[in-house]
Amino acid sequence: MEMKEPLRPLRKGSPRARSPVAAAVVERREERVYTWPHLVSVEMMAALIFLVLLSIMAVLIKAPLGSLANPEVTPDPAKAPWYFLGLQELLLHMNPSLAGVIVPTVVLLALAALPYIDRSRKGTGIWFSGPKGKAIAGFSAFYTAVWELALIFLDEWLPVPGSEAHGVAPYLEYLMSPLNLPPVVHEIIGGWIVPIIFMLFIPFSLAVIVRRHWKADTREVAIALYTFFVASFVVLTIIGTAFRGHGMRLTWPWEVGRPVGF
Repeated sequence: MEMKEPLRPLRKGSPRARSPVAAAVVERREERVYTWPHLVSVEMMAALIFLVLLSIMAVLIKAPLGSLANPEVTPDPAKAPWYFLGLQELLLHMNPSLAGVIVPTVVLLALAALPYIDRSRKGTGIWFSGPKGKAIAGFSAFYTAVWELALIFLDEWLPVPGSEAHGVAPYLEYLMSPLNLPPVVHEIIGGWIVPIIFMLFIPFSLAVIVRRHWKADTREVAIALYTFFVASFVVLTIIGTAFRGHGMRLTWPWEVGRPVGF
């Protein structure tokens, strides 16, 4: 007669004693995504696609070398490397110290402070922290781009009555001319106060809209403000790269031409 092994009581914590929910949690924790082949294969495909696109651009787009550099002649337009063109675009609309020193410093400090402001672990590792975050990021990018394009066009084409000058600062100087204020006051108002007002108003109004419309928490407001920074960088870089021609005037990309002096 065959003897059957008696059933042993399940010990606490054994796999058979776990509830379905606990077993699912353990299974999720044990999932792995390995560097090879998952990550390396994606990186390899991205490198090949980039190489093919770069080769096509090299064949179709002419990029002849210029003449020898002349230290006595400054090319027009004289543009910074592409990663600084956003700051160079800001230099056209405000005081150089504000655009080149204060604004980058404040932005870097604000980005570094985000992890200390948003200490919630909700949605950690999830892109945009959920569906609401995607809608907030999309709206924030559109809102920022519209505001900045409108301000760039206004500062480029706003005419000053009785003068050939254009821009917000010359127009403010024209409005304040009857007051006979010293030039330094005009510089402070047009080069400092007005730009600071707009740079504070856009993110502040964006945060207010996001809080009221989406009932956003701190994480989602942080997503909106970070999107404001990224969209600002992209818009200003594109304008400075492709839409600034001779004299740093706005023009179409196909009319920019080569810098004068090369």
